[in-house]
Amino acid sequence: MSRNRGNVTSRRKVTGASASAAGRAVATGTPTTGDHMARTPRDNPFTPGFGNLPRVFAGRKPEFADLELMVDRLATGTYEQARMVTADRGFGKTSLLREFEQEQRELGRWVVRAAATRGDAVIGRLCRQLADLVAREDLAASMSHGLREALRRLAGIEVGPGGVSIDLAPDDDVDRGGELARLLEGAARLARDDGNVLLVLVDEAQNIGVDAIGEFFYAVQEVQGMVVESRDDRSGALRRDSLPLGVVVAGLPGLVDRLRRAGSTFGERSRPVRLGPLSPGDLREGLRALVRDGGADIDADALDLLADASGGYPYFLHVYGQQVYNAGSGEVITVDEVRRGVTAAQPLVDDFYEQRLRELGDRQREYLRAAATVPPTQRTTPGIAAAMGTTSSALGSTQQALVDRHGLLRATGDGHLEFALPGLDRHLADR
Repeated sequence: MSRNRGNVTSRRKVTGASASAAGRAVATGTPTTGDHMARTPRDNPFTPGFGNLPRVFAGRKPEFADLELMVDRLATGTYEQARMVTADRGFGKTSLLREFEQEQRELGRWVVRAAATRGDAVIGRLCRQLADLVAREDLAASMSHGLREALRRLAGIEVGPGGVSIDLAPDDDVDRGGELARLLEGAARLARDDGNVLLVLVDEAQNIGVDAIGEFFYAVQEVQGMVVESRDDRSGALRRDSLPLGVVVAGLPGLVDRLRRAGSTFGERSRPVRLGPLSPGDLREGLRALVRDGGADIDADALDLLADASGGYPYFLHVYGQQVYNAGSGEVITVDEVRRGVTAAQPLVDDFYEQRLRELGDRQREYLRAAATVPPTQRTTPGIAAAMGTTSSALGSTQQALVDRHGLLRATGDGHLEFALPGLDRHLADR
């Protein structure tokens, strides 16, 4: 059921042939969208922000292919690990999740999605989403007693011929993990009977309360471990099909550590999907497609300069791109306009860095400043400790917090550390 992602509503996804055509247009200087003779701020396609869907979605092809394969395999009754998408803010977790949600809805899959806020509200939101799904698919008559009771006990929800009622009071003393497992099982069995797949997407999962984290992931593990047995008509062999429940959870890098503290083994059972900077090819593809969506084009050298400025960080792509687009009015963005736009965007980027640094303790900021003064080839735990005049063992918890909780550093695998946010080391060194 996977597909080549093409045009979707007013936004465009760029892959395959469309990306090749875009590349040819840049080489020839031929405009590809509309009959615009000039660009204006009104047409600016760049949209800085967190969690919004860009007008053009480009890149993340391996991650998308993995999610699509997960759904295809679930549809055949094959067990598939849940996916845990982790990355710092601005790397596109929410955009990836929402793009995947829209694609799967268009393919007819059953999708429920909830963003977690502080506390336990995410369970109630998932209950309401599941109830709305049952009502929308006209499945009230097919609901099992266990599914009905789980909705009532967890969220005071009842689904009937007239739709969804939430006037009931949920039970105060309830095994939420057990009831949520019954709820997901019942919904997944309905999906199986319908020849479909149920997808549960949870964003900002690091916000879920510790108790709710344990209950949610307990329920997921229980249902994903269930099978439906049948006999092959010809061979008589026993076949065991997994329930078609797919789960994708997204959160900040510290999510895995939070799961451990909650006593959940979900992190060990799930497949990690770690989002990093966009590859050079995806970055240029996305920038080129966005510019063209705004009715303009961009010189090849200007494209390289803008790509280098953003450093592969999706959020910076839009911050710099917005200012660059507004730096002129001609059909083709030039190198000079990129330079002016990057200069105009720099205060916004610096303010973003400072906001992130204000979240840290004094020791953590001191560690980052020391790391910024160490050459990248020497940016190891002992090297940074030497720059601070202390020992590696004294900095263990500080470094781990910067890597796992705040996502400002990452280990390269060869003993070195690097800054996760492009340009943050220069920002610190300049100050």
